[in-house]
Amino acid sequence: MAQLDFEQSHKGDTPNSAKDNSGGAPERLGTAGLRVGLRLKETYLVNAKDLRTAKNGKPYMRLKLADRDGQVVCMVWDDVESLASGFEGGDVVWIEGRVTEFDGQLQIEAAQIRRVEDHLIDPSDFLPRTYRDVDELKGFLAFHIESVYDSDLRRLLDAFFGDPEFLEMFVTAPAAKQNHHAYLGGLLEHTVSVAALSDHIAQQYARINRDLLITAGLLHDIGKVEELTYGTTIDFSSAGRFLGHTVLGLNMVAERARGLEGFPEDKLHLVLHCLASHHGELEWGSPKRPKTIEALILHHVDNLDAKVKGFLEIVEGSRTAPWTDLRNLFRRPLHVPQAAHQEEDFLPPQEDPR
Repeated sequence: MAQLDFEQSHKGDTPNSAKDNSGGAPERLGTAGLRVGLRLKETYLVNAKDLRTAKNGKPYMRLKLADRDGQVVCMVWDDVESLASGFEGGDVVWIEGRVTEFDGQLQIEAAQIRRVEDHLIDPSDFLPRTYRDVDELKGFLAFHIESVYDSDLRRLLDAFFGDPEFLEMFVTAPAAKQNHHAYLGGLLEHTVSVAALSDHIAQQYARINRDLLITAGLLHDIGKVEELTYGTTIDFSSAGRFLGHTVLGLNMVAERARGLEGFPEDKLHLVLHCLASHHGELEWGSPKRPKTIEALILHHVDNLDAKVKGFLEIVEGSRTAPWTDLRNLFRRPLHVPQAAHQEEDFLPPQEDPR
């Protein structure tokens, strides 16, 4: 990231990041490095900006700040209107403040906030990414592809994942804008998990076309490489808003399959049905409901992985409380597992009673 320099207009206002061992540019103080009592001067992405009024009638501002490590709440109590006028949601801002704790959650209380000019921003600093090793995930992806013995389905997979340009987009893309796997590499992580779960289930029951199930699992969210954009924020492309990843994925698979000489129409229909029905119900945005055992399994495996990951991302933010509040994907308090904390910090913020 380009070195931020505010010295000309704000004497002494420099980020409090530590120098790296090479003596080069300082490393950012990511959200994962925040500790209670720390006074900071650092840059973060504004994911949400909310102006409110306290019980005493005084205005205050509540922000959600993010970087590639995760997310943290930021409260502004003084000079609110003046500071709020200098930036918008989606901007990268320079923050001066201190780290406090409220209800078991870290938060920043900011005294100064200034928008950072675009040319000083490295977008990769502000989007979270999978904590999993990407090369390892790519190895798992290759393993599942190579495990498909049906020559036609294998050709279809190779038409996508044998394309270096497509593979690069696929391994970088997030799987969602929010709720689960909403980070760089999330699509790869989710897809590998769905394929692994599908493989396990295929071994438990008879009369399942394993090659079809694995192929559909690897391709079910393929449209997300076109549905989502990711610069400093994850958002929907125009195609994503108009069509959604299911329709985009159906078009992509049909186009590549028809470019393969002699690809059987019946196999294409089976794959496309799995993709078209993987959300399960019409009211959940699925064009069709599952009508094959492979489509049924894919729907439930996809939903299971999304819900488990979404649950873990919610409870990860709770370091001391045994329960979360009800402001989350599931709309109910969730019990926090008594296990080591994972990589994200996504607990929805709670109100400071001040």
